[in-house]
Amino acid sequence: MVIHTGLLTKMKAQSLCALLCALACAIGLGACAGPTDTAFPDLQSATTPDGTFPNADNLRMIEPGMTKRQVDDLIGPPHFRESVFRVRVWNYLFHFRDSEKTVTCRYQIQYDDHSRVSRTRWSEPQCERFAPAKIASGADTDTSGAKEKSP
Repeated sequence: MVIHTGLLTKMKAQSLCALLCALACAIGLGACAGPTDTAFPDLQSATTPDGTFPNADNLRMIEPGMTKRQVDDLIGPPHFRESVFRVRVWNYLFHFRDSEKTVTCRYQIQYDDHSRVSRTRWSEPQCERFAPAKIASGADTDTSGAKEKSP
């Protein structure tokens, strides 16, 4: 009986270990999946909560077809928690000086299946005066920020 109890305890420990490993893998894979929702994230979730004052000339240079590295070189990494692999959306929190006040704008860059810029957009239309939003030719023209669901 003692032998069987020891064997049962070992099997339970191995099963628990396998379950924990499977759970860790599932959580890890979930974190790797890039966001496909184009809704702008809440300001409270920014990893750069103070945002930045971008170089407006560099911001205007962002064009459809650019790589993520080219975008990073021009305006830096995204300001919100983005996943690691297959990320299709980068979000930024920018500030601009306008006369005597500071204007805060959320900016989004969407990437295609080849990790190239497919479109840019602003959360507030009045922010376009700092750098116009751009859409690659042939890209989906929905800029509502809501991902449409199929019926």
